[in-house]
Amino acid sequence: MCLLIFREKTFMPGLSLVLLTVLMVAAGQMTQTLYVPAMGDMADSLGVSDQALPLVMAFYLVPYGLFQFIYGPLSDRHGRRPVLLAGLSVYALGSALILLFPVYSMLLVGSFVQGAGTAAAGSLCRSLMRDRFDGAELVRYNGYVSMGIMLAPLLAPLAGGWLNLHYGWQSMYGFLLTLGLVILLVMMMWFRETLPIAQRHVQPMLPAYQHVLHHGSFRRQLGMLIATFAGLILYEAVFSVLAAQHQLTSTEISLLFILPLPLYFGGAMLASCKASNWSVRRMQGWACLGLLSGALLVLAGSFSAEGALVGLVAGGGLYFAGAGLLFPVATSAAVSPFPQHSGTAGALLGGCSNLGGGLFLLGQGMLPQMNQPVLGGLLLACAGLVVWFLMPSNEALPEPGR
Repeated sequence: MCLLIFREKTFMPGLSLVLLTVLMVAAGQMTQTLYVPAMGDMADSLGVSDQALPLVMAFYLVPYGLFQFIYGPLSDRHGRRPVLLAGLSVYALGSALILLFPVYSMLLVGSFVQGAGTAAAGSLCRSLMRDRFDGAELVRYNGYVSMGIMLAPLLAPLAGGWLNLHYGWQSMYGFLLTLGLVILLVMMMWFRETLPIAQRHVQPMLPAYQHVLHHGSFRRQLGMLIATFAGLILYEAVFSVLAAQHQLTSTEISLLFILPLPLYFGGAMLASCKASNWSVRRMQGWACLGLLSGALLVLAGSFSAEGALVGLVAGGGLYFAGAGLLFPVATSAAVSPFPQHSGTAGALLGGCSNLGGGLFLLGQGMLPQMNQPVLGGLLLACAGLVVWFLMPSNEALPEPGR
């Protein structure tokens, strides 16, 4: 009876849960791409080189990945809502620090705090759907979430370019602070707990992670997500620098940057539409084709001065399409076996992906130069890793359809 009362009080329709999930991660998604068109102006204003700006994304992604390892198990023990509200509060603090102290060192510190805060939403967005759905429905709703999540990075470069043009780069962080506070208020008012007390566990953190990582299929899905995300985040981090070599304005760079993003949306839509008809392996095979084709097109375009920009944008679009299809499918396949450890599983997926992406960017920053051939080669290596992780077939993946 108590469990029934809990469900009646906290039940949210699937669409409402999707909308709130998309909203809770919007600030984090916008933080990653809002400043991309303004990187050149930011470097001039802060007195640093263009090569120093990708470190801002790295300082954001590393804590965004690390803190998910903490938030996930905590949410399995104490519920999703208190963990989410705490994380959103920390994010607002990081945005305020950058706004109050607009210097390069504080930009890195504030980005670190922002990442530590939004890690809560990043971890829970993978757990909330598992709290409510499984099987083909889980793939379908994760696809909806992936589609919704892409709206923020789609709009962020346009908003960032406009704010930087009219009010300077600091205004972008004023916008992020306001957005973070609004999202915090909305979650306090309308987000309801999705994990019933009866489904929570008190298992210590380390054994919980060992339980999840013991599953071979989970490890393969995790490897695919890490490799795909590393390529995705590298493309986002260096696109502005490479596009600027073609003498483009910040507005033109913004428009070209968002061109590949609708293809990510299309990939996620395909996952939702085919969740009941296609097997997980079939969808992941098509995703691999998109990743490989995109990487090869970026690489091939680099050998022609006339086709370099076309290859950069079109190749990025194909890579994004493959990623859009892969993310909801691999995420669903990974968390499906863990109804009581979905927070821990989600933390591993998000934490390892973003930590890996951040470390990958730090490593890229140590390269003597970053140009389109190097980008194409690294994207091809990431796509090749995804294919490699897909090859083992000793353990059957959870399949919603045939």
